Amino acid sequence: MDLVGEAEPTTTTMYYDPLIDVHHHLPVRAALTTSFYVAPQQAGEARRLFDAACRSARLDKDLDLPLIAGRGIPSSLVLAREWGMTDLEERLASAVEASYEPTWDHDRGEFTWGMGLDEEHPRGQFNAFLAAAEAGGPGRWTALSAAPLERCPQVVDVDFPRVALRRAEWADGTLRLGLVPLHDDPMQRTTFRVTGTEPGSWQIIGPESATVEQTDHGLVIDTPLVTADLELAPSAQRE
Repeated sequence: MDLVGEAEPTTTTMYYDPLIDVHHHLPVRAALTTSFYVAPQQAGEARRLFDAACRSARLDKDLDLPLIAGRGIPSSLVLAREWGMTDLEERLASAVEASYEPTWDHDRGEFTWGMGLDEEHPRGQFNAFLAAAEAGGPGRWTALSAAPLERCPQVVDVDFPRVALRRAEWADGTLRLGLVPLHDDPMQRTTFRVTGTEPGSWQIIGPESATVEQTDHGLVIDTPLVTADLELAPSAQRE
């Protein structure tokens, strides 16, 4: 990682190929992104690289607008939130808001960042980093990478983009869901399944006509096509 000695790093490793002994170095500014991959494995070393990259890119100063599209700013926002760097986070978030065209496409039910690229489809990798930053917070990237995720029942077969889930969270044995249709229409209905649950009787709290049915392929939830919160739990838990 080009961290020999105590001097501030001036380069970062983009990749190393041991078969042909090629070490691809880039200026340390590239560590705005490479630090993202190192952070869950070697947090101290990643922070050392990231601090040097921030100084090289002058992220510790007022940012020049408009920002150029790329991975550096989005991945830096992830790390600023990961490490609780509040001042940097605020500067980056304001710059992203001003330069990267956050846009709701209400016809498709999608939120994306155009990045100023004027492309038909938003750039996937750049949007992925920005979405990770939206979901990020202190220690979350490290926690996600530290161990395999615990297996739990899964919500599947959601009729996206006709309907989306803004929340799907298990808490104390209850599945809490937030449904957001593209267009509310109480005369229409939507269904989806929950797989991997324990066999037995389940109850649902939500719109008056929402139902849950145990089948060989999991729980089938049937509900009106309206914005609503639902809770799903074993019947014994409700008693």
